[in-house]
Amino acid sequence: FDNAKPSGTVVHMYSGLNRPQCSVLTQLCTSHIGLTAFLYHFHLAPSPDCPLCLVPEMVSHFLLQRLTLIMQ
Repeated sequence: FDNAKPSGTVVHMYSGLNRPQCSVLTQLCTSHIGLTAFLYHFHLAPSPDCPLCLVPEMVSHFLLQRLTLIMQ
């Protein structure tokens, strides 16, 4: 770890969020979140694919494509 303070962008991004919200935001930004592509890497899911779309379930897919399908 370094002792540098976070950039203004990071501080602004997290301002006003509670601890659980900060946790989810960090997980989304680092792709270390319970989506199947991440879980598959650790042998915790049988496939990296999204159960609805059958493509790798990564953060970008989840936020941009899958949520759009769910909201329709």
